[in-house]
Amino acid sequence: MNQNLNQLPAGLPVPMDDGQAAHLVGMRLPDVSLLSTNGQNFSFNHEKIVIYIYPLTGQPELALTEGWDEIPGACGCTPQACDFSAHYQQCQGLNMRVFGLSTQTSEYQLELKNRLHLPFDLLSNVDFKLKQTLNLPTF
Repeated sequence: MNQNLNQLPAGLPVPMDDGQAAHLVGMRLPDVSLLSTNGQNFSFNHEKIVIYIYPLTGQPELALTEGWDEIPGACGCTPQACDFSAHYQQCQGLNMRVFGLSTQTSEYQLELKNRLHLPFDLLSNVDFKLKQTLNLPTF
């Protein structure tokens, strides 16, 4: 098991850009409200924000779905969160807010935020509202 949270396991399949997110370039985010791990709703309006979207908040004591690592781009949520955490001050210096986003509940996401000591909140898209509004690709 890979114990370095900042490093991906060797031998993962390389994701290929299939163009399914090309329509997002230059698009303004809709005024959608999502529940945050701070217990408040967050709306995407009039702020500079960075949102990294990840498919799953794993937990150390729970096994991932069989075959998860074979899905291109599926593995790597924890290193991604740690990388955004490491660059959080830089984003703050540019007046940007940082958020992670997944389709799990805020309560479930809070375990990850606390375990990794993330300095930013995670947003819950449990009802797929943002996915549907932006026509985001899924796997």
